[in-house]
Amino acid sequence: MKLLINNFLEKYYTEDEPIILACSTWPDSMFILYEILKTKYAKNLVACYFNHKLRTESDLEEAFIEELWKKHNFKVEIADAKIKEIRDTFYPSLGLEEVAREKRYAFLNAVLNIYNTDKIITWHHLDDKIETFFFNLARWTKLTGLINMTEKSGALLRPLINLEKNEILRYLDENNLEYKIDKTNFDTDITRNKLRHDIIPQFEKINWNYKKNISNLISYFEEIKEFLDKEVKDFLDEQWILIFNSWKYKINTLSINWYFYIDDFNKNSSLLQKEIIRHIYYISNNKSTIGLSEANIIEVIRFINWKNNKTVKEIKDMKLEKNNKIIIF
Repeated sequence: MKLLINNFLEKYYTEDEPIILACSTWPDSMFILYEILKTKYAKNLVACYFNHKLRTESDLEEAFIEELWKKHNFKVEIADAKIKEIRDTFYPSLGLEEVAREKRYAFLNAVLNIYNTDKIITWHHLDDKIETFFFNLARWTKLTGLINMTEKSGALLRPLINLEKNEILRYLDENNLEYKIDKTNFDTDITRNKLRHDIIPQFEKINWNYKKNISNLISYFEEIKEFLDKEVKDFLDEQWILIFNSWKYKINTLSINWYFYIDDFNKNSSLLQKEIIRHIYYISNNKSTIGLSEANIIEVIRFINWKNNKTVKEIKDMKLEKNNKIIIF
């Protein structure tokens, strides 16, 4: 097994920069924690544990982190919230997992602000990447959902993204390194767990090297997405300049929005038209395509080509306005 954690840290951190680690006490995050403690960066480590108060074991996990902190003298940040009570009282229409994620990320963002840094290490590994690929594929997704996890994504850093879970477990067990297990991960009534334990392992019967092959496929999709994103950006940049120069005398009516000519939009391939809509939705909805379906995209393209003028189309926070021959967004 090769995890050159020192090289990874040198790539992303200065020698005195705080290293924020999202820590669950489960094998993956504990593996990273133990590896960091072996490097010169150990003094910079800040392990962050959020107790959702959903499992009886969570209090024991919190105590476990505190024991390690006292033993190895790294920094810890711990917070808790009674997620079920919060959900039932304030967000009854949301799932527990969604509320837990929101509160956890609010905590982690607060830690980033306290330590004046913009990077956080998470424990996602290759099996997580493949599992999310199939999870999103089953629900319908575009390329963004199939790619799902990269080594660096915004503030998130994933040093384990090319390591398999069994490699991590084997290393921890062979070196007698302690970690905790979340028993709910074995409940196959939960969709992700069913994928993890019942469905994805079946691929090994077809090809023992399936994880590497799927990982390579995801990398290929990354290259396709990079190409499409550039095509979309080039189209929108060209349209903005073209329309701005043509409509300078009417700029007050166009405000400072982005826009494109309907005729030029229709000159693109069907694929690129869909990607343009996806991009507009993405930037309008806080860099997320959640809630955008294939039917939505087709609906938007129909709106663009409707004969009716001075009309508006809205999907969540995406708003398109038709103004004669142009679309404003």
